Amino acid sequence: MTFLAPWALAVGALAAAGAILLHLVARQRPAAVLLPTARFIADRRSLVSTVVRRPRDLVLLALRVVTLLAAAAAFARPVLAPTRSPIARVVLLDRSAAVASPADAVSRVRTLLDAAAPMRLIAFDSTAVALPFTTATLDSIAGAPVAGGVGSITAALVAARRAAALLAAHADSVQVVLVSPVVASEVDDATSLVRAQWPGALSLVRVAARIDSTSSWSLERAIPIDDPRGPAASALRVAAGRRAVRVRTSSLDAPDSAFARGGGTVVEWNESSAGPMAPAALVVGDDVVVAMLGRSLLPAGGRTVARWANGSAAAREILIGYGCIRTVAVGLPTTGDLPLRHSFQRAVRGLLAPCGSGSSGVLADAATVARLRGSGPMARGSALATGGDRPTPLVPWLLALAAVSALAELFVRARPAPEAA
Repeated sequence: MTFLAPWALAVGALAAAGAILLHLVARQRPAAVLLPTARFIADRRSLVSTVVRRPRDLVLLALRVVTLLAAAAAFARPVLAPTRSPIARVVLLDRSAAVASPADAVSRVRTLLDAAAPMRLIAFDSTAVALPFTTATLDSIAGAPVAGGVGSITAALVAARRAAALLAAHADSVQVVLVSPVVASEVDDATSLVRAQWPGALSLVRVAARIDSTSSWSLERAIPIDDPRGPAASALRVAAGRRAVRVRTSSLDAPDSAFARGGGTVVEWNESSAGPMAPAALVVGDDVVVAMLGRSLLPAGGRTVARWANGSAAAREILIGYGCIRTVAVGLPTTGDLPLRHSFQRAVRGLLAPCGSGSSGVLADAATVARLRGSGPMARGSALATGGDRPTPLVPWLLALAAVSALAELFVRARPAPEAA
């Protein structure tokens, strides 16, 4: 048990000592002596003060000391301090499409298990989720299909900061271990800002990255060559499977949702809802297409994968299960040579690619990795703690004891004091 305001105990101890000293000063009436001239002295009670070695009114003194000490202990705010371990660990496990082998990543996490240290497991792709650090949880992650979303190290670091604030109350130091290939697509502009909020070094365990290419995925059905997307899709394979991309030009139904939950990608590209054609610039990754294009409204939410020149979203994808549903709000012209342009074909293939593909296999540069690791020792628990002490029910009881002692003092003082002989 510790006290949040120990100075109150010192004040109470000084007040109790002062009460004891005051009780050593005895005030009593002097002895009565009959004198013939006493009738000329005014009739009033007189008291004299003397210092004694043994205080009088021990009951009254005890009540006053208990009142002062109980009130001081209550104002000192006693709390239960938890037991602390030398180190706590937060493990960030990448389960996005950038990981070549989830089983290999989980095996690296198993080597970090330590029964003596408090631990937290956070699995992340585009979002971060705290999971129980158990063998069953690791087994389920190792056997799950590869998620289609792009990983976000920023989201993982934010979740790690929250988890570390809880662990800091139980450990002297907190270590964050990032198990990830750390590819370029997982690092964004906010990563460095969030990383700067972590007061210590970060341990990095790099696993193999999945190399993604156009040959690693296919279309579930071929797109007619007379379709504006046909020339771009002619270079893609057509084969059914989990990595196949399903293109729908109408509203989605329940089988489409089930296909996405199983790890597939459903692209909803309904041009009939697009507005009139107008000059526009479409940005998909590093490719820019300037042509007569139509626009339509997009539902809110999800990750933006393509934008118009003014920054508004032209295509968004929402993770669902182990796959995703991408909505493309771009109307294409039916005439002209636009489908034959290489920039347009690259943009179309980018909009048709599975979730998380493209730059998932491009590793982050050495400078980015060095900034992510940081330098120095692990983060100290005192720099992360936000108050792990637990309040105790002693405070109201101590105040009640002080109140009872103060009332009892009034009754003791009401008794008549003994007269001196």
